[in-house]
Amino acid sequence: MKTKVYFSSKPSLLLALQEIDEYIKKDFTKIDFLLFSIHPEYSGNVNECIQKVFGATDYGAFHALNAFSNRKITEKAVTVTAFKFEKNTKIKKFWIEDIRNYEKDNSIQKTAKYLNENSNDFHIVLAGYTEDRFGSFLEKLSNNINYNPVNNIIGGISSGMVIDNELRSWQFTNDTTIKNGFLILSFENVETDIGISLGFKPYGITYKISKAEQSKLYIVDGYINFAKTARNLLKNIENSDPKYLWYLPLNILNEQDGYVSTLRTIERIEDDYVKLFGPVDEGQHFKLSFATADELINSDIETVNILKEKMKSPDIVFNFSCVARQYILDDKQQKEIEIYADAFDAPLFGFFTFGEIGPDKMHKKLKLYNETSLIIAMREK
Repeated sequence: MKTKVYFSSKPSLLLALQEIDEYIKKDFTKIDFLLFSIHPEYSGNVNECIQKVFGATDYGAFHALNAFSNRKITEKAVTVTAFKFEKNTKIKKFWIEDIRNYEKDNSIQKTAKYLNENSNDFHIVLAGYTEDRFGSFLEKLSNNINYNPVNNIIGGISSGMVIDNELRSWQFTNDTTIKNGFLILSFENVETDIGISLGFKPYGITYKISKAEQSKLYIVDGYINFAKTARNLLKNIENSDPKYLWYLPLNILNEQDGYVSTLRTIERIEDDYVKLFGPVDEGQHFKLSFATADELINSDIETVNILKEKMKSPDIVFNFSCVARQYILDDKQQKEIEIYADAFDAPLFGFFTFGEIGPDKMHKKLKLYNETSLIIAMREK
């Protein structure tokens, strides 16, 4: 397939899309699919604007605070990948608009049925924050996938921001705005390889989770309020911003099935619990972990060197990287994306996530990861 990544930082969504359309017309006479990352501050009807500029061209779109356009991290922009298939590749789409009530509706059954019936395709999942329901949804969904290995489902939770009292972490396609669900793009007739970069190592005391509810961690070791422990870690820091604890994600120790260690990043600290960016279970053990920016970069280099030996000539490379990881990288954010871009002679597209979706180590289940950088190399068969 022929692919190319473009971006525009024009102040309005329509103007940005029109500028991108001009770029595309210089490189393509026809395109088969467009995949958009759109900063949530852009106003206007996303589906209407895309269709006004690009007509009947098939597309998917999602919110992201930052995206990757080859060697550049785009900010407050529209970033898009254009696909022109040269062989037999096709992209199918599946979505569910709202999964918040998945225990009582058939969202899991419908999604599992779709994935099981399309087990030969490669699926990119673009999920919303869904009031923090997606992590537990993914765990239940994984139990209903009936093929093996499960190494063809990858993705990320759209990063967003609160505007007009709504967290804009949405997806868009076919006149549909998906506010509390997800969109799956299923690639037929492609070859792929994946890599997941971590870099963190556990240190210090081992804690046992005594009381937790999905992503809310209340009590550890039988009686310790972990919110108090978290506040003590910030005690001598001037503004006590919980983002400083992104340097110390929880490393879940008693999970043997993670492709890399499963981390849980602290989102905020309440009076009696710590809110995490992913679910935890009572009975699990964890240590706090730590990494420097250089250690994250070294992990990126190791991961990409392994990946490029498996896939030497991809048509496109995707990168889904956690917002918290990017915070720790600080002025080395650009270095990470340059490592990936320089490793492959192919366009690179991706975005900052609120969580990364990938397989476990044995490729039997799906996991929601935090603070990882997930890389996919893809080409047509």
